[in-house]
Amino acid sequence: MLKNNRNVFIGIIILIAILLISGVVLLFNKKTTNELPVTTEVAVPTLLPSDIGLTLEMGADGNRVIMMIENTDDIASVEYQLSYSSKGDIPRGAIGQVTVKTPGQAISQEIILGTCSDVCHYDEGVGDIKLIVKVTKTDGNVFQVEKTLQ
Repeated sequence: MLKNNRNVFIGIIILIAILLISGVVLLFNKKTTNELPVTTEVAVPTLLPSDIGLTLEMGADGNRVIMMIENTDDIASVEYQLSYSSKGDIPRGAIGQVTVKTPGQAISQEIILGTCSDVCHYDEGVGDIKLIVKVTKTDGNVFQVEKTLQ
């Protein structure tokens, strides 16, 4: 009888060991969900500057540019990103948004080439001016327009 109890005891120990090893193996082989989701980029349709009547010109003082959009009939809002380089090839930029309050009425936005709080500090040696405009139409469609200033 002692031999039977001993065999049962050894069998229980082996069974517990197998269960523990299986649990450890499953724990380490479990796939983690810490992976970042894959994002797909959707190409934004483009428009020509002439399609919306977009002009970009340097201000008279050379410290600002003026963005104007003449054709706003079906435009709800405009977001812009202006990039340029300043003295020493330092990359600079500005972002903003303009809401079309009255459809069909031209919109204009003055963009400072520098920083302003209490006092404006204008960038010197400005060049390579590029404007990217995201146009949201009244039907919800979004388009992109690019314009450079020489």
